[in-house]
Amino acid sequence: MIQLSTVSRDPVAQARLGARGIVKQFGPVEVLRGIDLTLQPGRILTLMGENGAGKSTMFRILAGQLQPSAGELTLNGEPLRLASPHAAHAHGIHLVPQEPMLLPELTVAETMFLGRLPMAGAIFRHVDWKDVRRRALAVLHMLDLDIDIDRCAKTLSIAQLQLVECAKALLHDCRIILFDEPTSPLTSHEVDNLFAIMRRLAADGCTLSFISHRTEEVLEISDDIAVLRDGRLVDSAERGSFDRARLLSTMVGRTLRDIPRRETSYVTDETVLEVEGLASEPTFRRIGFRLRRGEVLGLAGLVGAGRTEIAETIFGVRRPTAGTVRLAGDLVTGKPCHDLIRKGLVYVPEDRARHGAVLSMTIAQNVTSGLLERVRQSAGLLSDADETRLGATAVRDFRVRCAGLDQPLRELSGGNQQKVVFSKWIATGPRVAILDEPTRGVDVGSKEEIYELIEAMARDGMAVLVISSETEELVRLCDRVLSLYEGELVAELSGTGITPAAVSASYLGHATAERTA
Repeated sequence: MIQLSTVSRDPVAQARLGARGIVKQFGPVEVLRGIDLTLQPGRILTLMGENGAGKSTMFRILAGQLQPSAGELTLNGEPLRLASPHAAHAHGIHLVPQEPMLLPELTVAETMFLGRLPMAGAIFRHVDWKDVRRRALAVLHMLDLDIDIDRCAKTLSIAQLQLVECAKALLHDCRIILFDEPTSPLTSHEVDNLFAIMRRLAADGCTLSFISHRTEEVLEISDDIAVLRDGRLVDSAERGSFDRARLLSTMVGRTLRDIPRRETSYVTDETVLEVEGLASEPTFRRIGFRLRRGEVLGLAGLVGAGRTEIAETIFGVRRPTAGTVRLAGDLVTGKPCHDLIRKGLVYVPEDRARHGAVLSMTIAQNVTSGLLERVRQSAGLLSDADETRLGATAVRDFRVRCAGLDQPLRELSGGNQQKVVFSKWIATGPRVAILDEPTRGVDVGSKEEIYELIEAMARDGMAVLVISSETEELVRLCDRVLSLYEGELVAELSGTGITPAAVSASYLGHATAERTA
């Protein structure tokens, strides 16, 4: 049983947060168009919509990170002006962001108290580190998180970073908590645990709002649902009024067809990537496979099984402790990333904020950051014309919703950021592309676009390795699927043998067997 008594709460201090006629413009582009919302104490309101619909922008306004161009906020019926995130915190509003941006050298405990360290001493003021440790441990224990409070933030996985952000909200006794796609990097167990916390917080009178693209999660956790499309509120009701079909068709403005498994295979006999006996102890060991031209190969397994670490070792981010990697017959084991990129191997990482993009740079700059040789002039300067041309091509081909090529990447929705990162590497024309969770944070309408792009890559002769936590995604895309459990390959599926049940059973069966033993 989760106990919330470790965090002091006033059960009568309920908070109703309202938004009336909210408009937000970035230059000439109107991102939000007259949004009306009410977040009620004791209830969970979920915002849904395609990437670029305005969900995260709305949350950033509610959290004081952005100022509305028009409209007003209210707290318990009184006008509310939030000039900064600090002002929002002072009113008990906390945003758990989609992409946690923590200071990498701080410990977990220091991160949780950043900007709000408790002080002690009447004369010689100093940080009360004993209180910091006690309170940090209490909240992490409440969330059932086994994370060392003395661990550096840079060593945490993206899932752990997300959960630490959740802990910060509880630690500082916020009554209004906004969760911007918190479940996208979490395992099913972590999602269940988070939802249990959210339900207890709502029962305790907290006001919660949640953004998710996963319809099954929305229908499970929500009390109320609001759907945005193109910056407008197009539907809102209690959860019982929605089903999956209504949610999806309202989000995209059309009826979505079911995504079938692709029937055409483009696999050839030419091996372009060969991995033999690859290991990086203690994370993974004895990894071996061949990836052929035109093939889409999936890597399945639980979060923490070593999937990302394998990709990073192939790409030269990590040093292997054993084994070899060959690219088109050439030995490339341990080669630096820039050499591998020139040889035709690219890696699109899961965590775009830390590894895939520079959020302060423009869209065009991000797209061409992997193509500097194509935009560099004879004097060493970069060609604005070439940068604009390549950026415009990427925005068109990948259907990136933006105000223009000069828009900073941080102003885009999470899904559109992902598309820019995707386009950046695919534009290099690689032989082999490793895609780590390529649709994480991407809405249901945009997912199919990315699936079609991956299929087109295979059709054009590229070899693709897809790491995904979504079973349906692997079924939809892959010619073969390799299953990983605790750092070892445990199964291989191919063709019509790739079904949701078979993929899940291929690695979950090992977990079940070990628990039984």
